[in-house]
Amino acid sequence: MIPNKATIERVSPTAIMESNLEWVLGDELEQVRRRMQEAVQSDYPFLNDLLAAHLHHHYPRAIIVLGSSLLGHANTDKRVALAAAIEMLYLATNVHDAIPRDLLDASDDSRALLGTSILVGDYCFSQASVLAAETENPAVVAAFSNALARLSERRVMTLLEQPDQPHTDDAILYAAAADAGSLLVGLPRPIRYALREAAAAFGEVLTDSETALVEALTQLDALLQDRPFGKPLLNWLRFRTNERRVMIED
Repeated sequence: MIPNKATIERVSPTAIMESNLEWVLGDELEQVRRRMQEAVQSDYPFLNDLLAAHLHHHYPRAIIVLGSSLLGHANTDKRVALAAAIEMLYLATNVHDAIPRDLLDASDDSRALLGTSILVGDYCFSQASVLAAETENPAVVAAFSNALARLSERRVMTLLEQPDQPHTDDAILYAAAADAGSLLVGLPRPIRYALREAAAAFGEVLTDSETALVEALTQLDALLQDRPFGKPLLNWLRFRTNERRVMIED
């Protein structure tokens, strides 16, 4: 149910922030959506249609970037560009997932499908790198590049060692989002490391146990006591975890 506007207006700004991070980030998430749509536009209608079919509409990785960078001070355009860059990495992996993992026949159609998926995925990776470079922050770009390398390595190892298993990129992507967002605003190293560990554990929760996440959030909570936007981020992580638990139980 959508809350009544008059009711919301009677709630304190602090209470709203602590209960709904996505509401707080609404304008910036809309900017992320626009930046992604711009990034996938080209002079080739076929490419545009293919990317539009894979373009997602919920941006949890961007929320991690924006939520982490809210703990410090940074230009909004750079925060949005970085959030869009991380989401473009996710889009690239989605496109690469369209590559058949069983043996292809030697037909021209199969070869075209394989080649197209590889090239379009790589196009998304390149657009993601362009967005990351807009931060003009060498440490952020380095963290982004490291995440890209880890994604590629993980996917190659999965294909070689467990070709029948799905790819598991969530921990890498969420950790990269927190790490890059922290670096962008120069958060102290203990907070940066705690954010990265919590985000990685959150990513693992999507497919595994949540024990590590509970421990990571407890540590992070202690470090963010004096940062106003720490509570909304922690509450969002907890809410999404509980949401997943309910889905599993149902």
